[in-house]
Amino acid sequence: MARLKLDKAPVPVLLEGDARVKALLAVSQMPQSPDDYVRAIEQLWGRAQNAFLDIGRLLMRAKETLPHGEYTFAVEDQLPFASRTAYQLREAARWALEMERRKTITLDRLPSSYSTIYLLSTLDPSTYKAAEHERIVRPDLKRAELIAWRKGRVEKKIDYSTLQAKRGRLVRERMRIEEEIRQIEAEMGR
Repeated sequence: MARLKLDKAPVPVLLEGDARVKALLAVSQMPQSPDDYVRAIEQLWGRAQNAFLDIGRLLMRAKETLPHGEYTFAVEDQLPFASRTAYQLREAARWALEMERRKTITLDRLPSSYSTIYLLSTLDPSTYKAAEHERIVRPDLKRAELIAWRKGRVEKKIDYSTLQAKRGRLVRERMRIEEEIRQIEAEMGR
């Protein structure tokens, strides 16, 4: 039996790890319809939420375990995002984990954005309870919606206290007028 002689190396067989196979698989799995795109993006966004919480956990651990001052200079200053973002990621993760530990809310019921979770973490307990009661706290909560809800609560509070102050002034005025009427009636009776 004669052997086949090649003047150049054979074309490599496409293996599963080959970049061309990966590219072909990626193209074949690309979304086609709007629903496909939404599902794919939702899956990635869910993974991003988990990544945000994991990043927050790592930042918390680094801050707690590294010697004083080393966290800022050796970690935070080297991150690909601002120190404000690092702070919000840490606090969002801390709050979310504490809320889950207390069984107040599970992670799957939290919004998918770390900045929205961070804003939730800044609510005082009574305001948070009001948000829960009004069904504001949910996975699809957007940051802008939470800000608008909070602003509306503050405006309602201001309106209530303004009305209360105005009522107080009117009650005092009424008492003054009633006293004046009594004095006039007393003089008329003489």
